[in-house]
Amino acid sequence: MGVAEHVALAAGLLTLRTLGAAEAPLLVAHIAALTPASRHSRFLGGVNRITEAEALRLIAGPGVFALAGLVETGGEMMMVGEAVCAFGSNGRAEFALSVADAWQGQGIGRALVASLARRAVPRARFLHGEVLQGNRRMLALAERAGFSAGFSRNDPRLVALSRPLGTAVATGYALHQVA
Repeated sequence: MGVAEHVALAAGLLTLRTLGAAEAPLLVAHIAALTPASRHSRFLGGVNRITEAEALRLIAGPGVFALAGLVETGGEMMMVGEAVCAFGSNGRAEFALSVADAWQGQGIGRALVASLARRAVPRARFLHGEVLQGNRRMLALAERAGFSAGFSRNDPRLVALSRPLGTAVATGYALHQVA
């Protein structure tokens, strides 16, 4: 599973770690539990669910990795966020993420972006993403994390985000790594 990072949040300890192929059902369940609006924001359109095969491509496809944001509730670990990173051949890494609706606004997205950016450094020079123009939370998160925003060449409904890697990502949290 690689290195886990822990972030202290007001609501508890957030564990950030890579997802393994066997955990595709965990990602499927997380996406299914999102509200329709959150799924729309995550997938930039009308996705109601993802299959285990689609989750597996997001977790373990060629040139990709995925992170889980987990918290312990009631003695069990629960996924409260996820981020996926796909590497291109041009030094770019593209990312997407979601945070469970009940956990939004608590810094989980910031922690996921920071961890994803650090882990992408060996393989990419820039981190890119696209977000719907109306996704104010993600746009605010991107601004705090040092992304520049511009017009998407692919779709006028989208804002293109970009930031160089290898520079610090502001999280406001101390991350603690454990093997």
